Amino acid sequence: MRALRLFRSISTKDRPNSARRSHDAKKRGMTVVFFSFMLVGMMGFLALSIDLGYVATVKTELKRATDAGALAGAGALVLGPDEAMERVTEYIQLNPVGGRTVLPEDVTVELGHWDDQTRTFLASEQLPSAVRVQVEHPDQPLFFARVLGQDEFDLADESIAMYQPRDIVLVLDYSASMNDDSELRNVDTMGAEFIESNLATIHSELGSPTFGSMQWDETLPSSWSNWSVRNYLGLNSVSYPYPSGSWYDYVNYVKGSSLPSQYRHHFGYMTLMNYWLQRQPKANQTPDLWKTSEQPITALKNSVTVFLSFLQQVDTDDRLGLAVYTAQDGTATLEHELTADFAAVEETSRHRQAGHYDYYTNIGAGINVGRQEIVDHGRTGAFKMIVLITDGIANRPYDTVTAKQYAMDEAQLAADEGIPIVTISLGAGADTWLMQDIADLTGGIHFNVPGGQPVADYEEDLKQVFEDIASDRPLKLVK
Repeated sequence: MRALRLFRSISTKDRPNSARRSHDAKKRGMTVVFFSFMLVGMMGFLALSIDLGYVATVKTELKRATDAGALAGAGALVLGPDEAMERVTEYIQLNPVGGRTVLPEDVTVELGHWDDQTRTFLASEQLPSAVRVQVEHPDQPLFFARVLGQDEFDLADESIAMYQPRDIVLVLDYSASMNDDSELRNVDTMGAEFIESNLATIHSELGSPTFGSMQWDETLPSSWSNWSVRNYLGLNSVSYPYPSGSWYDYVNYVKGSSLPSQYRHHFGYMTLMNYWLQRQPKANQTPDLWKTSEQPITALKNSVTVFLSFLQQVDTDDRLGLAVYTAQDGTATLEHELTADFAAVEETSRHRQAGHYDYYTNIGAGINVGRQEIVDHGRTGAFKMIVLITDGIANRPYDTVTAKQYAMDEAQLAADEGIPIVTISLGAGADTWLMQDIADLTGGIHFNVPGGQPVADYEEDLKQVFEDIASDRPLKLVK
């Protein structure tokens, strides 16, 4: 009986543990099932995430391709519509989308203009300034979504790029040295044949005037008096043609040390032209010199014409201002506020001559006038810049040391306003170090057109510089 009771006692104690074990086994089974379902769900979400991530990546790649195509096309508008469209296709194909090259037939390119007010693109072949690129990229494969019956997806996007309008002030050197390459004192640099021929051209451009019995070039004895020379040339009874200077001063000039020794006592139209260029260059002295081919200022004028022509090859809404140094007070003059009337700017530049207002070179004042015009009248959203040129060394105000520091101080103010200055050094006499420093300080570029070369060569170099500046238009994506 005791054994039976003990057995029952042990059996009774074991029963709860057995039930618990059974219960725990059921829980473990349910957990396995639950986690199995959750794992399936997580794998589904992971698969969906991978596909969605892939779609997002491909969309980004497509946008990158359309942006690249639009910017490349806008940058080539100046080369013509066909070139712009070719650039669009070229740059889109350089940017694969989803590992595939976009097919040309899936690309639509339109040229026209962007209206910033209405935020609309206006298709037009007339001097287009913007490019719209629309790309379709169909049949992109999906991966895990195929189990849901979705094998592929289609994408489409568009980008619009345009030239950013510019507000540019040309700050040009119209000091007296801008006719030096036409003067006899530079025969060693430019060559006697060129300078003598250039002086003959200047005489012709002035209407080939005749005075007394003067010839082109005649050597007279050094012992003759001023009166005797004038009498021989028939000038004593002839009125001097311009407001400043005189026949008496001209004769003294030819007899003096201002001319190279080989041209002293050479009287005639050749040295008379040289007298006007060297001694009487200002507009209130010899007002007709703007009509002539005095160099290098004529090369500069021709380059400005090329620059304006390039600006107008596409409708970029650029504006141009014109400042010259120096002014009658020795500073600088704003000839034109920022304007879209490029013809007026060109006409004014043509009607100015070397030393037009003053002999000297006040580069700092030129920068000051150009910077102030941009600050006062520059447009919000326009790219603002100054183009500065000189053939010489800053010598106003006061002296060279002060003048250079003044130019750098004004350049710093331009830099503070975010206005880059593109500088051009023209000829062997230009202060290339100063011009390089100004460009570096403001984030601009310095171009050097060296001297010691024929005028036709440096004029071609100068034109190329202005073409580069005109064609290097800032671009922006508007969509």
